[in-house]
Amino acid sequence: MTHELTLPHLIDAARAWARGSFALEAAVELLIHHGVWLQRREFHRYAMDYITATYNRVPFVIIDWQSAHHALSRGRMPCSRSEAAVLRIALSIADALPVELGPTITGLDSINFVRVLAAMNHAHGDRTAWTSMRGDTTS
Repeated sequence: MTHELTLPHLIDAARAWARGSFALEAAVELLIHHGVWLQRREFHRYAMDYITATYNRVPFVIIDWQSAHHALSRGRMPCSRSEAAVLRIALSIADALPVELGPTITGLDSINFVRVLAAMNHAHGDRTAWTSMRGDTTS
């Protein structure tokens, strides 16, 4: 269960699961850098599953993007407009879920807008996109 993991371990497990897919990596990094969703009990409940791979004992945190979308859409994950915008963009990057870009982008503050741009660059194949972000110290 994800609630037993410390945040650094949870982050490592989510990254391990996403590794190898630019889109999944980008969406996971967006959630990590945003700093909200991976710490929310409701997100754990509706969208995350913890497993340990049997062949190498590496823990994975699997994010069920469809379940996250349904929970968010049905009001089961209360959040601010900006938090919802970040999650909707991550959902779109990871699982091609539609997002109304205009209203979603206008719901972001400047820091989250830069994070979204970094996620888009990562999804496009640039894993170094996060290192150029100013003021974001998330590792």
